[in-house]
Amino acid sequence: MKLQHLIPIVLATAASAVAKTIPNHAIANLVLGQVDFVSDSSSSPASSFSFVRPEGVVIDPATGKVFVSEYENNRILRFPNYNSLTNGAGAEAVFGQTSFSNTSAGDGEQRLSGPVGLHLDRHGRLWVADDNNNRVLMFEAAVYRTNAPYADKVLGQPDFVTTTSAATAAKMSNPYGVWVDDNDRLWVADFGNNRVLRFDNVTSKSSGASADGVLGQPDFVTATSATTSSKFNRPESVSVSSSGTLYVAERNNRRVLRFDNAASLADGANASRVYGQLDFVSNSSGLTASTVSSLSGVLVTPDDTLWVNDRGNERLLRFDNISSKPSGAAADGVVGQKDFTSSDDTTSARGPIDAYGQPHLDPKGNLWIADTENNRVLRFPPDVTKPLLTVKKPAKKVTKKKLKVSGTASDQYGVAKVQYKLGKGAVKTASGTTSWSFNVKLAEGKNKLTVWSIDSVGNQSPAKTIKVKYKPKKKSSQKQLATR
Repeated sequence: MKLQHLIPIVLATAASAVAKTIPNHAIANLVLGQVDFVSDSSSSPASSFSFVRPEGVVIDPATGKVFVSEYENNRILRFPNYNSLTNGAGAEAVFGQTSFSNTSAGDGEQRLSGPVGLHLDRHGRLWVADDNNNRVLMFEAAVYRTNAPYADKVLGQPDFVTTTSAATAAKMSNPYGVWVDDNDRLWVADFGNNRVLRFDNVTSKSSGASADGVLGQPDFVTATSATTSSKFNRPESVSVSSSGTLYVAERNNRRVLRFDNAASLADGANASRVYGQLDFVSNSSGLTASTVSSLSGVLVTPDDTLWVNDRGNERLLRFDNISSKPSGAAADGVVGQKDFTSSDDTTSARGPIDAYGQPHLDPKGNLWIADTENNRVLRFPPDVTKPLLTVKKPAKKVTKKKLKVSGTASDQYGVAKVQYKLGKGAVKTASGTTSWSFNVKLAEGKNKLTVWSIDSVGNQSPAKTIKVKYKPKKKSSQKQLATR
């Protein structure tokens, strides 16, 4: 009897965290696979503590358990609840191998060969793109399985022992990315066939079932590449929003294609938008906020934020309010580098991020990435710390109408602006940030000034209140002057 009949299925809830709170040039607060943030070694023999080319990472929202796929070690490691993890922590279970020290590739229901993309659906099922076996595997109740569990379903092959590649509705060639949307559709980035496959009602499908739709190709038997609005060149990652918009990251075309209402599109349909390039026929490389190099991963979050793994530039890009962005739009944030034009290769808690997989956002808003070439997994926390503000308070009583107010502001990731208002008047912005000042015209009598600072992700400091009484000097009359 297979384990899925003995283990209750857990309904996982989607992450509702706000991805925009991840600051630019964020600092990781957890590393797995290494003992610290400056090491990048791969250890041999394999163990529960080490990685060799990790590619995918996902977190179960119900239990907080972490899954990491390792391409070279042909396995998936499962770690305990992420709240309990410390740097270099060990895994509790292994998929694809019978022990933590085994690393050989294999097929069948218990073995893997080059696992890459991972996805946990709302039923707690783990979906795995088993790249070199040209298939996708599904494991029921993945958080409860013990070492070397049997897979419960295979797609891309007629059975668990066949591993040949082909371009048909039921076969795959080096699948790389997987995603199950809110309507029980499985989407697969079929890398070697330059296409994305769609499997409707995947829960009810048997092993070896055919796909129901294809994008990137006009039919299920064509596998050519191109740079157009309807063709792909090595798609690596897929992600689908709650509204049904599909995003596809392409390695060789250096872009992300967006397909609105993707499930309703005909085979080979045109994309709706493109990011990373100005149009659908360009594939040039660049290092700016609107240009990219080789792409490997894409993630759209519930708050309409798109994260893009720009591996060639060793960074992650953040696009806010992506559903309203036009083609060629610039990114709003960057992680792994200090700005949009830098390419620092020094290993630290800030980066670089030389990753081949898809970013992941956990329920607390932490951003995770399997940093492939640095043999580690990084976790970047959201910035929820309020900036600090100091004010050099003026005298309580003044005789001049024009008042200068100044002070300082500080934040770990930088101060975006300092704002103020006089009484119930309009909000205005001071000059400067870490050292700031402004001039204000007072009204005769009592005046109330309110000042606050805002950091790079919108956190606001506690407001400072300044009360000043303006009483102008009385002018002497001409008669009084004459008497004197």
